[in-house]
Amino acid sequence: MDAAVSTGCSGFGAVARDHDGFVLGGCYKFVVKSLDVIWAELEALNEGLKLVGRLKVAQLILESDSDMLVNKVKKRMPDVTILGQRIKQDCKAFNKFDSVQINWIKRNSNNVADSLCNLAIKNRSDLYFNMDYRLDIHNIIIHDAI
Repeated sequence: MDAAVSTGCSGFGAVARDHDGFVLGGCYKFVVKSLDVIWAELEALNEGLKLVGRLKVAQLILESDSDMLVNKVKKRMPDVTILGQRIKQDCKAFNKFDSVQINWIKRNSNNVADSLCNLAIKNRSDLYFNMDYRLDIHNIIIHDAI
């Protein structure tokens, strides 16, 4: 999952893969709202959770290039800030899964989700897709796999 913020609007993207890295589906969402980066990343987390909810997976590994988000999710219990309380509330969705991990990944390992964020902003629209995704998304996924 990832987020992008650009001149008064934000885009969120997520891609779901199986244990072999095969793309099962993905999404992007657009909002006309400029968000602080951490709040945008939290919205991307929520979009990712909605995506995997549609795919009905039991075991979940979330990956984000936002070290701040990953650390706040991992340490959400003692965080009494407004952001911390929101993360704690949003992470209640983890109860729907048998197991959940959240990992930090390098930015260059998050190219597909980043590209989906930019597509959301460029197209000014939302999209959920499964394995029969559009050609522009297919090209992003293939380029990432090479």
